Amino acid sequence: MDLEIEGQPAGRLTFNLRPDLCPKTVANFLALCTGVNAGVDPKLTYAGCAFEPYSGKYTYVCKGNGKHVYGASVGKFVERDAMSATRNGTPGAGGGVYYGEPVDLSEDERSVVLVVPISGPGFGSSRFAVVRVGESPGSLKQRLLTNTMVIGRCVDEASRETLRLMTVADGRAKIVDCGEC
Repeated sequence: MDLEIEGQPAGRLTFNLRPDLCPKTVANFLALCTGVNAGVDPKLTYAGCAFEPYSGKYTYVCKGNGKHVYGASVGKFVERDAMSATRNGTPGAGGGVYYGEPVDLSEDERSVVLVVPISGPGFGSSRFAVVRVGESPGSLKQRLLTNTMVIGRCVDEASRETLRLMTVADGRAKIVDCGEC
């Protein structure tokens, strides 16, 4: 995803995705990234969508355009089988669960993950978040992943630098292009 802040290039976010854990959710994310269905409905893409900070400087939420690629007749979708097979508990007093790829909350100091909500606002649609789990305070780590499904990770330093720029910028980051997979 190529981003801009107040009309100026801000860098690129690159993710390694895990379609083996939740294939339908990852397929929806990829289709919205590539915009493959935007000719049918211009809202079926992330291009032009903005990120909003959430939980301080550790999470950036993109609401997308509120639609998924499976059509209105499906309503909100969720992969119950994938969720039950990939349930992970969060350690600590706060407890809670998250799903998808396991994240070592105590050891991975540089962990940045891509998550989708499995309940609440935006669940089963186009909403996703980029979470800087490794850099967040210990008391917040557990809550950042609760009720989400981890579908990928940022693995390169350029993506981390883009996230740092988003943290200090005055304006919101906007997705200008996201067609590569």
